[in-house]
Amino acid sequence: MRQPRLIQIAEDEQDMAGLMAHYLRRNGFAVEVTADGLEALNTLMQRRPDLVVLDWMLPTMSGIEICRLVKSSPLLKHTPILMVTAMASTEHKLEGFRHGADDYLAKPFDMRELVARVRNLLHRSEQTAA
Repeated sequence: MRQPRLIQIAEDEQDMAGLMAHYLRRNGFAVEVTADGLEALNTLMQRRPDLVVLDWMLPTMSGIEICRLVKSSPLLKHTPILMVTAMASTEHKLEGFRHGADDYLAKPFDMRELVARVRNLLHRSEQTAA
């Protein structure tokens, strides 16, 4: 039997992180939650999750900086990143994409959409790897 795909959530709002983790677990994913930018980056490097759900505004290091570092790393550059943030302007979205985000979801959002976007990104990354 195949192991569940590991999703790392980097989100400092505990209620939001818990809700996202609940929905993703309920849909068959393994989930790890980090609440701080440096912790998120360290966990990413150690665990190498299948996908990262990354908040823009995190303590100690921004999600944009994490995104840039991940996408410039030979070991992690193929890790899909879904930015989730209240920074919802077109300029913010474009900046997120410029720094390597694979998709962008503006808060507030429906958890079903989160799950659908995660599945879509994982499917695309599997096809790219094949």
